[in-house]
This record gives sequence, structure tokens and C-alpha cells, in this order.
Amino acid sequence: MLTTMGWFVLVLCCVLPVHGTANPTESYSHDAYLDDLEKVKLYWKYDDTTITFEVHAQTLGYVGFGISPNGGMTNADIVIGWVKDGQVFFKDRFATQNGEPSIDSSQDYELIEGMETETHTILKFTRKLETCDDRDITISEGTLRLIYSYHQDDPESETGLSYHGNQRGTRSIHLLGYTPELPQMPTGDDLLTYEFLNPNITVPHDQDTTYWCMAFKMPTLDSKHHMIKYEPVIQPGHEALVHHILIYQCPHQIGDEYDGTGHECYQPNMPVNMSLCSTAIISWAIGGGAFYLPEEAGFSLGDMENGDPDFIVMETHYDNPDFVDTFVDSSGIRIYYTPILRDNDAGILEVGNDVGLGHVIPPFASNFITTGFCTEACLSEVFGESSGITIFASLLHAHLGGISIHTRHFRNGVERDAIASDDSYDFNFQEMRYLRQPVNVVPGDSIVLECAYNTESRTTMTYGGLSTQEEMCLNFLYYYPRFPVSKCQSSLIYNVALGEILGVTDISYDQFPPVILAPPEYAGISVYDAFDSLEWNEEERVTLQDSYKQMSFVHCEGNNQLYNADEIVDFNPPDTSVLPPTESTCPIGAATALYCSQMGLVVSMVYSSLFILFL
Repeated sequence: MLTTMGWFVLVLCCVLPVHGTANPTESYSHDAYLDDLEKVKLYWKYDDTTITFEVHAQTLGYVGFGISPNGGMTNADIVIGWVKDGQVFFKDRFATQNGEPSIDSSQDYELIEGMETETHTILKFTRKLETCDDRDITISEGTLRLIYSYHQDDPESETGLSYHGNQRGTRSIHLLGYTPELPQMPTGDDLLTYEFLNPNITVPHDQDTTYWCMAFKMPTLDSKHHMIKYEPVIQPGHEALVHHILIYQCPHQIGDEYDGTGHECYQPNMPVNMSLCSTAIISWAIGGGAFYLPEEAGFSLGDMENGDPDFIVMETHYDNPDFVDTFVDSSGIRIYYTPILRDNDAGILEVGNDVGLGHVIPPFASNFITTGFCTEACLSEVFGESSGITIFASLLHAHLGGISIHTRHFRNGVERDAIASDDSYDFNFQEMRYLRQPVNVVPGDSIVLECAYNTESRTTMTYGGLSTQEEMCLNFLYYYPRFPVSKCQSSLIYNVALGEILGVTDISYDQFPPVILAPPEYAGISVYDAFDSLEWNEEERVTLQDSYKQMSFVHCEGNNQLYNADEIVDFNPPDTSVLPPTESTCPIGAATALYCSQMGLVVSMVYSSLFILFL
């Protein structure tokens, strides 16, 4: 932290030479373009306490870079800098609204160097991950929304900056992303590849967002193989168009006639067989690269009798904000597989809320939390006497209303470290993420998935479903060794919620949707009509939220087999009401201490004045 005098002094550096290129000043572990036109590039690296940034912007004016709670200016943590006449000007700032950000009283970003090339302004700076300044955003695991701006001119002073216009933007980034040491790959004939590519899809130009689904039959193999790596294949020039790609395993034989067929996802004309392919096995998002499975495991291919996929559906998200009518795309995914089998088959365990109408979210909520349970009974039944599984990667998944996801882990009712969390979930930035420390889950453990949603702009109920306007609360856990289980989830029991809110005492589940039988004033009304009839005040929302933790149907299934399926009596969830303590490197009451020290100075001055007055 700078002294008070330092708050009012511009940072000046020595005169620097002008270069013709914009290469980074050193080697960085991560880099990404922040804009679709590739005019602003960020390089970064970090250790346990500190992160170093280097921003390259194609301008000879000022450059702004920041971290935002929501992708906008308000409450964003920002730095703005420029190079003028060989001097570097750089300030830590804070935005309270859309407009020029104020200079922060605590200058927590430290400039390392700045320079101009013939075309770019380069700013290199560092800060602590946790600054203990309530006007700075903590850099932690999970998604962060980065913002940027630039202007063609240098400011005349540190205030009164010219408006940047449309030379601004936002991008979600996993700044503290972890990549383990990559395993050694086979060579020669022992390493095979296969590509799932969109067959020259004409991207619609009358909408800015398109989800396109293609069905593919898996390659025919004469023996079991292991998939050990996958990577994106993006058509040159379409780097900004292709936003993300997901590959879903189909739980059934959908018919050879679907091989190579495509449909717009989540639309009424999409074949039902394709829409049922919902277990994600591959995930890539813009800016991401190849994903390697650990050397201990590979994803099994070719062993159909034991549940290996025969068909997959590839979902491609196209982002076309300028409604360009000339995009024809052939991007996709390339997989690497080998006949040299690793020690373990990798599996995917889908935990959370069962996808369907048992997932109920009210409107007008800023932070409504649903809870899904993978119970002790399910995991004990599946794992038996084994030593359990090792989870090494995670794909968190919700739809447009999702704002945060937490995967909690319990053993004998005692909470352990979280498996995976994201406090700032972004639907448009989903990727398979390595766990920094693999997690062992043993028989008797339980996993709890909590998803928070913001539905303040919605006036009607949101239910679980496949459409992005519906919701999900899932974590696809990559693990080994594989067990015959693919889903360990729960869903809300309507009796609990409607009993608390409306006094409903009996519901018939013999038809769909379920119908209320008692009390008489609600008899014959479907449960969904009952939910839709509520005005949803805060008390009702809290009651519904708590209902998820009181009683649920538990779904535990795999290889078309159900374990303890829908047995309410086996539902014995851990107590999730006590949250684990949050670790912080900040002194207790750091912000208050600063305030008190400032007030103490004022009080001291007042007492001194009074003392002089009475002399």
C-alpha cells in the first residue's frame, strides 16, 4: 500500500524505446485475447499470493483493464494507464457507475513497466490475489469477468479521460486455472485420432446465438481403447464465431440413420432420441486448448457391453452478434485414443438435481439456492467394499439463471474441502477443469451440489429441463476407476414445499403433471398450476429453498440399473446449514481498522484543538 503522499503522485518511468512488435516481455503460463478482433491480449502468471498481468492493446492512447462482478463498470476494480512522451502513467481505480472510474485511495496494483511499440501500448503490473481492500475484487478459483477499454489518444491529465466509445468489452476467464504436468503420449501406430466436425453448417444470420447439434456414430473398434486427450478443431477465421463445444454421450442406440444429421438444439423439431443425449463427456470453451486425461486413466471406447458410447451428440454454440450472413462452419473436436490401456477406466458421475420438473425455481429471486444430494446410501451401494474413486476434473453446469455453483463433500456427516466451486458462474464459459488436488470419495461419503440463481427479471416459474430458458444444477465429475453408475441426484418432493406454503396434504403422482387431492380448495389443481398461482414473496421463496433439504427423491443409476431409486426412506442428507469457514489472509476487520485509524487521527486533532482552546 502506498503512503498518503503517494496517492497523489503519478507513477513515472524512464523513457522507453519504441518497438515494432508486441511480444510479451517474458514467458507466461497463460494468455488469452479479450476481444473478438484480437486487439487486446492478456498474458498472466501467478503464485500462491500474487498475480502478474501484461496487457497488450492495439492503441497509442490509454488502456483500461479490470475485474468486474458482472461484466459491467459498476463496482469494477480497474487500472488505467498510458505512455506519453516516454513517461508511463498508471493508476488503480474503482468504478461506482458507468463513467470515468475514480482513483482508489489504496493503490494495490504495482506497475512493473510500460511501453509503446509502433502499434501497441503495453502495461505490465502485479497485485496480490487478496488485497484486503474492499474496493478490490479478490482473485480466487472460479470464473472472473474481465473488462477492458482503450482510446486512441492519451489523456491530458489523470482525470477527465475521453470516453472510449465502443472500444470496450468483457470476457470471462479462469485466471487461476490449474494444468497438471502433462502425461507422456504414445507414438506411431499406438496413437489414433478421430474428428467430429460440423459438415459446413450455414450459421443463421437472423439471430446472434445458435446452438447446433450434430449426431455422430463412434468409430468402430475391434478391441477396447482409451481416449486420452481431446482438443478443439476451429476453422481458421472462426475463432470468435465458435463459442463453445460440448459432446454428450447417448445412453442408448439412437439409430444409424441419425449418424451425421444435424438440428438446431433445444428446438421442437430436434429428434427426441438426440435430445436424450445429456451426459457431457467433452467440454471446450473459447480460449481453451487441449484436455489431457491423467496417466492413471483413459476414457473407455469400443467396449459397448460395459456402457461405452455408441453414439454422441456434439453441441456447437455459435456467437454471431453482427448477424454476418456468410459463415459456413466446419469446426469440431478431435479425440486421441490408444490400444495401450492405462491402469483405470475413467468415468463420469453426474451429481446435482435431477433434470426435470422436480427442479423448481421461483421468480423475482436475486439468490435462490437449490440443493441436490448424492447420498451416502447411493455411493455405499455402488462402491461396495472398494476403496472408492478419485475425482480429477469437474464440469459445473447450469443454464442462463445460474450465478454460482458449489460442490460440497461430506464424510460421516463432517464436511471436508469442497470438490469444485465457482462463485461467479457464467453459462457462456463452461469447460472441464482439473482439480488442483484430486479428491478421494469412499463408500459412505455424500456429495451436495448447491446452485444459486438470479431470476429477478423473470415473472413466471422456472423448471428443470433441457432448454436454456429452463434450468439445470449439475456437476459432471471425471473420475477413476469407473463404476456402473452415471447419475447420483435428487429432486424436490412437491408435498413438502406446497404443504408448507399452501397447506397441501395429499398429491397424486399417478398422472402427469401430479395433481393435488387435498385440501378441498386445491383439489384437482396440478402442482405446476399451484406453483404458478403464487406471488412469491420472500418468505415463500425461503420456504421453497428449505424444502430441498427436508425430503427429496434420490436417483442413483447407471448402465440402465437403478440403485435405491426414489426411496425416500434412504434419504439421510448431511446437515448443510453450517457453512465451512472461509479462509482469508486479511486481518480481522481490516477495512474497519483503516477507518478507525483515519477517525482516530480526526479525534486526536479535535482533542488537540479543544486543549488549545481551554489553555
